[in-house]
Amino acid sequence: MKAYVLVLVGGAFLVMATGLSGCGDEPEDNVSICIDNSQCSGGNFCIEGVCQLPVECDPETPCPPGKKCLLSAQICVDATDCACATDSECPEGTTCTECECVGTECTPGAEKTCFTGVHKGKQVCGNGFWSLCDAPPCTKHEDDCENGIDDDCDGFIDCDDVPDCPCLCEEDAVKDCFAGCGVGEQTCQGGEWGECVAHVDCCEPGASQEEACGACGSRSRMCPEDGFWGDWSECQGQGLCEAGTEETLACGAKCGQQIRICTEECVWSDWSECSSDGMCIPGDTEEMACGNCGLQQKVCGDDCYWMPWDPCVEDSGCKLGDLEEKACGNCGTTTRSCEEDCVWGDWGTCQDEGECATGAVQGEACGHCGTKEKVCSALCAWGASGECVGAGDCEPGDTKEQDCGPATDEGICELGVQIATCNATCQWGPFGECFGGVFPKTEECGDGLDQDCDGLNDDSAPDSYEPNNTCSSCYWISQTDPDIEIYPTFDSGKNGLDPDDYFCFKGNDDWDWPWTSEHILVELQNQPLGIDGDLHLYKGYSACVDDNPVASAVTIGGADEKINWKQDSNATSTYYVRVRNWSEAGNCTEPYYLHIKGLK
Repeated sequence: MKAYVLVLVGGAFLVMATGLSGCGDEPEDNVSICIDNSQCSGGNFCIEGVCQLPVECDPETPCPPGKKCLLSAQICVDATDCACATDSECPEGTTCTECECVGTECTPGAEKTCFTGVHKGKQVCGNGFWSLCDAPPCTKHEDDCENGIDDDCDGFIDCDDVPDCPCLCEEDAVKDCFAGCGVGEQTCQGGEWGECVAHVDCCEPGASQEEACGACGSRSRMCPEDGFWGDWSECQGQGLCEAGTEETLACGAKCGQQIRICTEECVWSDWSECSSDGMCIPGDTEEMACGNCGLQQKVCGDDCYWMPWDPCVEDSGCKLGDLEEKACGNCGTTTRSCEEDCVWGDWGTCQDEGECATGAVQGEACGHCGTKEKVCSALCAWGASGECVGAGDCEPGDTKEQDCGPATDEGICELGVQIATCNATCQWGPFGECFGGVFPKTEECGDGLDQDCDGLNDDSAPDSYEPNNTCSSCYWISQTDPDIEIYPTFDSGKNGLDPDDYFCFKGNDDWDWPWTSEHILVELQNQPLGIDGDLHLYKGYSACVDDNPVASAVTIGGADEKINWKQDSNATSTYYVRVRNWSEAGNCTEPYYLHIKGLK
């Protein structure tokens, strides 16, 4: 009996055999020393420093004492090197993998973020289990102003406890920001403000976009008043197929095919001619002579190719003069006759064929980009064409128009036009931009133009004192010696129109005390911006027509104007107040203030 001992000599292992066989025994030649399995060959493993075959095991064949069965390799290994042999020997939630209990909650080497209070840290997966969070712990003392950590985990970094400390943002806080096309929001993450989340897809209100989609289709979107692109419309004007795709169709008797291809305009081309790649029609037979007036046959298979010849059948040939007929081609017939050697001769020419192969399909154009098909009948004749499929709404390149712009063409307003073009798939594309539209403007009073397009004639300003642009058309104040405040509006002086306002009233001289007199007071105030009005007071119609005032108030600009006229010897008369507008501009909405006080 021999045993082997590993001896370390000069950094290498030697194997020495020992035993009870006495002196002179030599080590076995086939013994190999090793440190690991890579140094062994021939299916051996490095076991206790020697390459040898391991002891095999399985669940029903236990290992020797001191060993455990590594089920993945079905070999016995030292029990000291193996934490487990089966899952039952591992804690709950783990599995036995290569003699180790491995967790299943994560992938070894993976990392994830974790928090202790508001302190951010990291966990690492080792052996299938997450490590503890390495974030700094929370303490109850005041923050350390220099370390940049929320030591007491109150949600604020440094600045809440120590005066003049820097302060980072509060976790998950939100504030407004500006990015791209407008105002958005930023959120605090880990003490720092994140990216600004705001619109970036902005546009010019009224603009439009169009892009290709689907099978030669198009879709569009509009820019509304908020300046952000709206949603894309549904894909319009799609063709019948995706450009470049192919379809095949079985045809003919010899496993033929027809092909059609989708063109660049996304419509199907016509079906090709029926191509037959086979050698025969499935089920057909051929014969040849053999033996003593015998025959052997071969049959055409389902793939339209001849199968091998059958064995020779003696005395089974045909009789001289016999005829045989079969179908051929497109519903035609062919015949053959029996020859002297008891063998059928060759088939003759196919006769009486139809115009097409049964089941073949032929397409033709119809409508706008449409196609219609006809099918070859069982009698090998073309049937009637079917309905037109895929016809579009228009001829490619055609255009159509529609009104756009303002809702009316009253006054200065004019309707614009939008144009749509028929695309290559015979479908109308979206309408383009609006051209030529004239929209309403702010009304200019009294210029003879309807700028707000409401259909009303504004030759005079729309106040209750018009028309009052001349001495003869003055607004009559029925009260003698009035004391009134009114709020007229100014006409425009454009287009040669008279922008002035005239007001007239009866003045009665009824004060007879010596050395006393009555006065007429006129005040102009609150003139609209850009208006320069002056005051003139006339005694009698002739003086008004001749522009011969008894008193005037003329100040350059829009300052207030005031007349305080003292009566003359005979003051009873009709008086005219002229509010003269030196500006071309009128104002329909902002009145001025006019105070007229008669002889008082």
